[in-house]
Amino acid sequence: MTKTSHPPAVPALRSTHPRFPGRRRLLSGLVARTLVGGMLSATAFAAAAQQGPISPAAELDAEIGQLEQALEEARKRRAGLAPAAGTDGAGSTSPAAGAADAADDDVVSIDAVVVRARNREERLQDVPIPVSVVSGRELERDHAVNISDFARRATNVQAAELNSRRSSVSIRGVGKNVNGEEYEAPVGVIIDNVFQPYVGASWTNFPDLESIEIARGPQGTLLGKNTTLGVLNISTRKPSFTPQYSAEATVGSRDLKRITGTLSGPLVENALAYRFSFFNETGEGSIDGQGQNKSTWYDRNRSGARLQFLALPADDVSARVILHHARARENINMSPNVSDPAAFLDGAPRGITFTSRITRGWFGGYQPLFEKFKVDADYVTPSIDEQNGASVEINWNLAGHTLTSITAYKDNRFVADNDFDKTRWDIRRGGGARTAQRQFSEEIRLTSRQGGSFDYQTGLYALYNGFNNETHTVFGRDAGAFYASNPQYATLSQNAAGRELLAASLDGTYTAQKRSPETTSFAAFGQFNWRFTEQATLTAGLRQTWERKKNTWSYLLYGPGADLDALGAANGASAAQIAAAKAIRGGPTGTGAGQIGSLARFGPKRHADNSDTATSVLLSPSYKLDDDTLLYASVARGVKSGAVGWNTADGTPNVTDPEVAIDFELGTKLSLLERRLILNVNLFNTDIKDFQTDQVVPDAGTATGVRNIIGNARKVRLRGVEFDGAFAVSQAFTLRFGGAVNHARYKDYKDAPCPSDLAASLPLQCDFSGRQLPGAPKYTLNLGAEYRQPVGQGLILSAHVNNSYSSKQNVALNLSEHGWESSRNITDAGIGFGPASGAWQISLFAKNLFDVEYAVDTSTFTGNSAVSKRWGERRSVGLSFRASL
Repeated sequence: MTKTSHPPAVPALRSTHPRFPGRRRLLSGLVARTLVGGMLSATAFAAAAQQGPISPAAELDAEIGQLEQALEEARKRRAGLAPAAGTDGAGSTSPAAGAADAADDDVVSIDAVVVRARNREERLQDVPIPVSVVSGRELERDHAVNISDFARRATNVQAAELNSRRSSVSIRGVGKNVNGEEYEAPVGVIIDNVFQPYVGASWTNFPDLESIEIARGPQGTLLGKNTTLGVLNISTRKPSFTPQYSAEATVGSRDLKRITGTLSGPLVENALAYRFSFFNETGEGSIDGQGQNKSTWYDRNRSGARLQFLALPADDVSARVILHHARARENINMSPNVSDPAAFLDGAPRGITFTSRITRGWFGGYQPLFEKFKVDADYVTPSIDEQNGASVEINWNLAGHTLTSITAYKDNRFVADNDFDKTRWDIRRGGGARTAQRQFSEEIRLTSRQGGSFDYQTGLYALYNGFNNETHTVFGRDAGAFYASNPQYATLSQNAAGRELLAASLDGTYTAQKRSPETTSFAAFGQFNWRFTEQATLTAGLRQTWERKKNTWSYLLYGPGADLDALGAANGASAAQIAAAKAIRGGPTGTGAGQIGSLARFGPKRHADNSDTATSVLLSPSYKLDDDTLLYASVARGVKSGAVGWNTADGTPNVTDPEVAIDFELGTKLSLLERRLILNVNLFNTDIKDFQTDQVVPDAGTATGVRNIIGNARKVRLRGVEFDGAFAVSQAFTLRFGGAVNHARYKDYKDAPCPSDLAASLPLQCDFSGRQLPGAPKYTLNLGAEYRQPVGQGLILSAHVNNSYSSKQNVALNLSEHGWESSRNITDAGIGFGPASGAWQISLFAKNLFDVEYAVDTSTFTGNSAVSKRWGERRSVGLSFRASL
């Protein structure tokens, strides 16, 4: 048996080049990849050049330049523009002649995809992990700029962008499904090798990307904490010693205006390079304001910049410094009311409803608005999100190893004020939040050189993540008339004195809940690959984490409102009217709980903390049948941190247990038809114990004998099959596809809160065992195609389409019947025109081409609110011009 060498960052195929074996096949793959577009990373050659210790700048630029020139010459030959291979057009020999000759015109190959799913550059088809990759070139082509755009191009991934605090990325149907900064997500987000514990880090545009990778399944032994379901790994392009300049201007539907730009080049030849990228986007939203307020919601008003430096102080040392800032000021927190049924789902009449409250005589015959894309709010204040960050990554080639240090800081500020009632009346501005977050992290990693029978990575990780959060509620002069019970309203509305008390009962009252959750986390981790035969490899990993969670909580009454006793005595109101007004208010200045809440929640600041440990494990054998077939299996244990929260009714602490995921994977990665077809298939089974979600628990201290908390469902099971692939039909036409059959269900969840729409008298607990998880469609399918064709005069016509299909799903966290969304297809498409050199391009594109109406979140009705939906992006059409030097 002939011994096969283990591949470096790109396939090791035929070549006599002393530094890059296999240059002939590599260049063929790179040329074909550029023609077929979006499936592959347009910077794979750069990743290959930087694998292991970074070369001296002169060698690095020379090799990248050769590959770029060879690639460009191959493009031009296909377009009928370039001179014969081996000349520069004037009869002299080209520096990249040998490489260009290797790019055979009749070779179509799409296997040279490089990923960093295991903290090192590897060929996608050699990594025994289910990974989806979307290249920066495809994202630019599709004008994909945010997390929702990315999710539509990845397998078994969903995204719900509600606002900076409530965005969620889910893999295999599971994401962050509870609100509050105390609770972390099971899907990790990593940006330029820095783990982001706060969901707000993804609330921005991402220009100038190298690639997006989505690794599914537990990744905790290498990639960050809490990555029990997978990782979204975002990589921006690195500084270049070859000058690069690009700019793009876009205009489109709803007054869309977006500008992006990138500048990169050397500051000190062969020693220091920079890269500066920026974006600015504005546009109107798809939800229209009615009545006196004509503002739109879901608008765009965001900007950001990223400045990078790459220093090469020595041949074996590199340092990458990144500074970034982003800001958004947008009308984003709005879910239009769509219905307010008069009956419960069991047919019983509801009695008091949102509609019956808002149509009382106090409101002069007002009729509420129930339309998908219109609201009648009187209070419009844009939400503000600001984030700043800095990181320093140092790589040092030391005795056949790479020692890596990643030091990072990030802060985020979020401010929101919401019109809770969504009417033109001054009732309640509530649920708004002011959040200040900051994090510090340090990772030290030692990586052995790849190849041979054994290689490994090991390291230490430390993180501090802290929040100061305030949620507030402000009541207006119309709040009393809205929140009063029918008897209270009848008592107070019968004369002028009562109506004055009705207005004063809540007017000007202001409460605030303050929380300061903190996490201090330390971890030691390691993972190794043991190639114990020529084809067989065993990968094993271990991560041990130590965490301390702390939280402080207080509930304050900043605006007590008018003295109702004094007011009632002054205007001659009856004792019954004064008592009714005080009952509406409640809290420390009234009777009963009322709208202000029970006396138990008020008091001094309260503290709670909890310490815990967690162990993550990976064991994964793989077998290489040949260069084009990989078989693998894995068993992994992942842990998502617990949390210290608070019961807001009385201010008692609530400790939520960690989630523990046991995951089994069985897959194959195939390169077929002379590597024109890539097909990766994966079977998975994941059992999650103590799934963090809403829970009803016994509590003898409450009137009902139970309490609603954020707790743990006993068990959730995810089971299914996923596939990913691409097919180069020809040099001009490529298909990309991915999909899943996913059974994501509660396996044991007998103590769930019942949706309020079921019946007038709800059971104390509902059994959701066997129910499909919210936001977890059973079937998903992504299908993309790109066509590129020379049209003469050195010009290329390109067209692309991407369709994302999701089957029926429930998007209400409480599985309300009103949360069901039918199956949908979201189609993005575009057409572009420009020279083969890429110097400029004009493109026309559409997102959600067929204007499919779909919701990403649903809230069911209560006695104070109607059914409301948060809508996905409506159709937008744009025209873009891009120029590069």
